[in-house]
Amino acid sequence: MNQLPKIGRYSFRVEQYQCNVRKMLRFSSLVNIMLSAADYHSTERGFGTIYLNEMGKTWVLSRLAVEMERIPSRHQEITIETWIDKVHPLFTSRNFRALSKEGEVLGWGRSVWAMIDTTTRHPVDLMEIHDGLITTFIVKPEDKEYLEVPIDRPAKIQLDEPSLFRIDNTYFSDVDFNGHINSMRYVDHVLDIFPLSWHKKNNIKRLDIAFIAEGRPEIPIKIYGTFNHPDYLFKIMQDLPENSEESEACRLRLRTIPLVGADL
Repeated sequence: MNQLPKIGRYSFRVEQYQCNVRKMLRFSSLVNIMLSAADYHSTERGFGTIYLNEMGKTWVLSRLAVEMERIPSRHQEITIETWIDKVHPLFTSRNFRALSKEGEVLGWGRSVWAMIDTTTRHPVDLMEIHDGLITTFIVKPEDKEYLEVPIDRPAKIQLDEPSLFRIDNTYFSDVDFNGHINSMRYVDHVLDIFPLSWHKKNNIKRLDIAFIAEGRPEIPIKIYGTFNHPDYLFKIMQDLPENSEESEACRLRLRTIPLVGADL
């Protein structure tokens, strides 16, 4: 396993069902492709979810930032590169680079992950897995394959007096293999707030998302937000039966740019 390159490269084809009305890859599908590349990379190197699940452990995404120069369109082939940036006992950071088939840089991503016990849901020490094998795949500045990531790390998201925009039920389709609400389903729920006319005029330039607690399936989510900012800011809350107050699942920030030359 330690003979594998530190940076993993994975090719994907943008399928029609992954695209929006503008024939471009939906942002949630784009990020899901990046997360799939992360899973392939960790699995090949001995610390993927299949291996971890056998020991009662799994990965959970803590923070994520994705910033795009161009969103790929249907039938386009893209490559996702991903690598480990840093490792601490209770979390690791991972980077991404998205490329076109021709080598054009489409965008970048930064993420922070924790490993948890699937029964207690508490963090566990990453160094327990293969005696810290994950550290051998850190891409360091002195390495020849080192890439400088030109985007900011995931932002700290602060909301001042947000308004309740929407209450959505959650269903089977919202749940991932860990048994909680899939991280990118939050993005879809938030984007559903905006009318089709808005989506025809705006591209998402950057997404920041910070997870506070695992979202519980089959319990409605409450989407709070504010537009009094250059960015769109949101937080997702749930009324859990064991708590007297709303519980926060995550916070999101969307940065958009006007759409130019859309083929609708």
